[in-house]
Amino acid sequence: MIINTTNSILLPNHLRGRSIHTNVIPTVSNLKNMLKKLEESHGDESQLPSWDRRSYKAYQLDAIKSKLLSSPPDERIEFVKGHILNTDPSKLGASCLDIYLVAYVTETFGKEKSIFFKYIIDNGITDKENSAQAIWQVGKGDGTYLGVLEDDGSIKDWNFFARWIKGKE
Repeated sequence: MIINTTNSILLPNHLRGRSIHTNVIPTVSNLKNMLKKLEESHGDESQLPSWDRRSYKAYQLDAIKSKLLSSPPDERIEFVKGHILNTDPSKLGASCLDIYLVAYVTETFGKEKSIFFKYIIDNGITDKENSAQAIWQVGKGDGTYLGVLEDDGSIKDWNFFARWIKGKE
């Protein structure tokens, strides 16, 4: 666990009861491309490639699909962020939790990708460097797309993480 002294935010190694070390499945899909493909398929998630369907399910987007598709692209990010905050972390899949995992490791142990890889391997999440790369890439990429992570994986939006950790107030 870490407390950011500037913001007094505690980053636990679990998210409201969900371990950040379990059910972390590497994928190459990213949220931005998946949402674009979902729009192109007019919301028919069965038309998405299998890796994008896994990301769609990880974010539990069925609950907000009609809202996403009927809103301008620039508003979709806020809908997805609100949805993440309002969804029980135990219901969210790996792609979404990769964001928290990247933030946790970066803020707790350091910003280098090699530190992230070491953490992933040392904690038994995977023993493959390619899998660690996929987790890093998706977590950092999705977090950056949503505006909650910096390019180096550190936290940009501490308020978002505080709300994600605490849940509904």
